[in-house]
Amino acid sequence: MNFYTESSPHIKDGDTTQKIMLRVIIALLPAIIFSVVLFGYRVIILYLASIITCILSTIIVKKVRKKPILPDYASIITALLLVMTLPSTATVTMVVIGGVIAIVFAKEVFGGLGSNIFNPALVGRAFLQVAFPAQMTMYPVPERVPFLGIFENIVKNLDIAVSEATQSIEAVGALTHATPLTFMKFTYAGNLSSSLIEQIKFESHYYLQMFLGSTGGAIGETSFLLLLIGGIFLLTTKTINWRIPLGMFISLFIVNLLLNLAMPGKFASPIYQVLAGGFCLGAFFMATDMVTCPTSPLGAWIYALLIGLVLAILRAFGTSPEYTMYSILIGNMFMPLIAMLTRPMPFGKKEAIIMQKSQKQEGGK
Repeated sequence: MNFYTESSPHIKDGDTTQKIMLRVIIALLPAIIFSVVLFGYRVIILYLASIITCILSTIIVKKVRKKPILPDYASIITALLLVMTLPSTATVTMVVIGGVIAIVFAKEVFGGLGSNIFNPALVGRAFLQVAFPAQMTMYPVPERVPFLGIFENIVKNLDIAVSEATQSIEAVGALTHATPLTFMKFTYAGNLSSSLIEQIKFESHYYLQMFLGSTGGAIGETSFLLLLIGGIFLLTTKTINWRIPLGMFISLFIVNLLLNLAMPGKFASPIYQVLAGGFCLGAFFMATDMVTCPTSPLGAWIYALLIGLVLAILRAFGTSPEYTMYSILIGNMFMPLIAMLTRPMPFGKKEAIIMQKSQKQEGGK
């Protein structure tokens, strides 16, 4: 009699890796379309260049390694996320280099899909940050800013009382001429307000603008609303672990709140920190990468809280305004250790340990 054996899982629900990846692509589409509206049709070329580069890199490496070439939506996701983290001034050359680094050196070198240690798109972006530091910090004014007329009425002739003095600001274009985090960190650093409540009153004029995405920033990170819609879709379809975005939110919010209470007026408020930058994109689409995040519930909580903690500290004391990329990569670095320490015991292992202990106790008697 011949027996057929295979590794776990033995009970399957019909879901496949390709179906999961396709859902992630669908979830990204609203933010991708909005990025074209915001920064112009040029970003379509960047998306296409990135997709072609990542797919060709995957095929070439598979050919060299003599591995079967299978449909791989994961490469498309890597390509899309890479472009979404770049400024709109990025060139096709930069995108091609970032795509090759992401696929070849951050994914295939480790064995391909399911074996990589770090998020490939973030590794590609990190390389570009080092190789093209000037271009990676240039965020031009968006070509079209939807809903800008609404915000003009909200912040028209805005005078803000800052540190017992009245400071007039050019409020209408503040978040379009600079990214929200750059605006807060450098324009009013150290002189935001004398209390957290006063600071929130100032920032509240911009909350809706950041929520809708009518700001400057990286190509795909501006609209919190559209990224949130995509994230909710992934949560309802059980594509991602809900503990990770929630844990990141809790950690970033609480740590930043404590920093604001300890040093009023030095940092942006917790609400502003959540709405600004790449937090939403990272929390729903990058930190939740199934390959680079822990699978156990406890491990997911520790992993998420660590990323939020690192992000809050780096944003507060770092010289750059944004550190979502580095925070997630640090979380990826600690993931194997977290997974090892929080790995659930196999079925029956706990009972076996208890029986062994009881037998030793009886033998000692």
